[in-house]
Amino acid sequence: MYVLIAIFFLLQFVPAELPENSAEVSNDIVMSSGASEEIQSILRKACYDCHSKQTKYPWYSFVAPVSWLIAKDTREGREELNFSEWAGLSKRKKIKALNDIAEEVEEKKMPLKIYTVVHRDAILSDQEIEALMSWTKSLSDNILSEN
Repeated sequence: MYVLIAIFFLLQFVPAELPENSAEVSNDIVMSSGASEEIQSILRKACYDCHSKQTKYPWYSFVAPVSWLIAKDTREGREELNFSEWAGLSKRKKIKALNDIAEEVEEKKMPLKIYTVVHRDAILSDQEIEALMSWTKSLSDNILSEN
């Protein structure tokens, strides 16, 4: 038992290097796309912790080995799609991202199950899934119609 406690204690000295957050929101998808309050709320509760630079790190994010998993998942999520950098994406990348979002939420692949175990409010209802799918289609159409 003491060995396990000692190992746990020593693990705390191995840093997780959680990805940094940014207060800058001018390039964010909700600012640059004119998303409704409903869509903003859905994105923030179910997507932003992994797919933006506005991650809310709970206390356990700083406790190894959980911190390592959170750091890894956040880095990977931001690499895949970072809502905080939306305005800088090309039209093509925006359309692809919107199609991917619709597909992932429709197939209930996102948010990840491991995330919703702890963040129960991130589980998307059928109505929220429909709202996101409608929004992604509408935003795609708007982007395609831009000159």
